[in-house]
Amino acid sequence: MELQPRKAHQQLQKHRVHNHNSGITFATISDNSTLKLMKQLLTISFIAVTFIAAAQKQVVSAYNANKSGDYKSAAGYIEEAIGVEKAAIKDKTWRYRGEIYLNIATDSALSLEFPEALWIAKESYLKAQELDTKGNYKREIITGLGLVQTTAGSQGIGDYTSENYQQAAAKFDLSADIAGLFDVIDTMAIFNAALCFEKSNDVDLAVARYKTCGSYGYQVPNVYLFVANLLRLDDRVEEALTELQAARALFPREQSLIIEELNIYLENKDFERAEMNLKLAAEGDPTNEILWFSLGSVYDNLDKTELAAEAYLKALEINAQYFDANYNLGAMYFNDAVQGINEANDMWKPRMTKAESTKQKALEEAAKEKFMEARPFLEAAHASNAEDLDTIRSLRDIYARTGQDELMLQMSNLLK
Repeated sequence: MELQPRKAHQQLQKHRVHNHNSGITFATISDNSTLKLMKQLLTISFIAVTFIAAAQKQVVSAYNANKSGDYKSAAGYIEEAIGVEKAAIKDKTWRYRGEIYLNIATDSALSLEFPEALWIAKESYLKAQELDTKGNYKREIITGLGLVQTTAGSQGIGDYTSENYQQAAAKFDLSADIAGLFDVIDTMAIFNAALCFEKSNDVDLAVARYKTCGSYGYQVPNVYLFVANLLRLDDRVEEALTELQAARALFPREQSLIIEELNIYLENKDFERAEMNLKLAAEGDPTNEILWFSLGSVYDNLDKTELAAEAYLKALEINAQYFDANYNLGAMYFNDAVQGINEANDMWKPRMTKAESTKQKALEEAAKEKFMEARPFLEAAHASNAEDLDTIRSLRDIYARTGQDELMLQMSNLLK
């Protein structure tokens, strides 16, 4: 196609010329449009350079302020810098930010103004790590994160001492989180967090941290006891029992777990399950007089008097001066005697047959024998604790029933 000549200075009209050989389409633009576009590009370039320069200036100002110890100003500068994309994509910006906020966290005054400083430092170092694709500053970033971890741990201890348990727990959690980034399980930090959550009455978080410790074998089986106790005190008895049963599956002969489970049953008067657990505990630790005494007490509550007596006697074989076992065994015989006396009294009437009289006398004799059985155990209990009034009253009644007047007077005088 042939082009027609134009007059000088005539404004070009937009049109297209087709090159049939290449199939490429070209467009022509007026001279004024070209100048306008160039101006726009220059303006945008100038603005971009201005922003980059400003961001660079803020980064430098942040660095200098941090170096001179003016951490608050440094924080202001660095926050302005990361608002600019060109600065925000540089690992250097984030490394400076991590260092600045770490310094703020260790400043006693500024740390109150910036309570999240340690967490901001951690996030900054992690962002720097993400942007440092070549690993040129790997060592510096790891060192920074390590300082955040140790600072969080030491400040957590200080907060715990000051009874600021919620803040302490958060810092122990932070310390454990950073350790986890390096595939290290800081069980001590997790345990400390659990303890602080417990003291701040955050039961669910405390339970979760204690169970984490347990999963790593730290402070077991005690952490399972802590879990059960927390749940029990929070009126979540069945959850506590579930946790104890799961723990006992891991430690089937652990006495402390069995006894804790037993205590829950006793508190809820669930004597049947208590009996089963105590039998297991006593078999596992046959020289533990407390277990045998507790089993005897459970049998007492279940009205299994013969089994109760056997358990109390086993406790006394281990410790003859065990007050509770002596008293309970003596009280069991004493109560049987009183029941016999009451039955004999109920039989009384003005005229009794010979058979009735014989039966009444037999009941009285049997009761007297029960009083005599109770006597040595109650005397042993009195020897262990001479001030227990219930023991003294019981002995006074025994001596009165068995005709031991002098001993009865001694007990009466003690009561006076």
